[in-house]
Amino acid sequence: VNNAGLTLGERTLTEDGIEATFAVNHLAPFLLTELVRERLVASAPARVVTVASDAHRGSKIDFEDPSGERKFSSWSAYGQSKLANILFTSELARRLDRTDVTATCLHPGVVRTGFGRQGPAVVRAFLKVPGGFVLTPERRADSAIWLAASSGVGGASGGCYAQRRLPEP
Repeated sequence: VNNAGLTLGERTLTEDGIEATFAVNHLAPFLLTELVRERLVASAPARVVTVASDAHRGSKIDFEDPSGERKFSSWSAYGQSKLANILFTSELARRLDRTDVTATCLHPGVVRTGFGRQGPAVVRAFLKVPGGFVLTPERRADSAIWLAASSGVGGASGGCYAQRRLPEP
């Protein structure tokens, strides 16, 4: 299960010069998956589950300015990284077709963790709003565990799930 989520209040670069949100949220899971892909195929059946986000909705990948050098928005950077997760999952599923390895992704919902503590003020405030939509990690992990381990989803590949359902991304 690739589960990485970061949002920062300002544009930050990694030591490799890559915008940090994209590096953590997308490139790290991408690299890890690529490093173990041959082993997954050799030891199939296997599954790759990547945590994405509904923040992909309305997002686009800015191929002209992927690191936000000219214009940076922390929310846009987050949405772009999670859209990249979904596109990666779709392409990985295509490439793994005819193997016994599946690739899926999911939107876990808003999770009560340290996520967003370094994000912009609006994200920090949103995460403090009382109510039932910010749930514990145990509750929000349900779909990821289901996709990773349930016999009911064996063979399903390429989809992006939310609460064990397959909405249109």
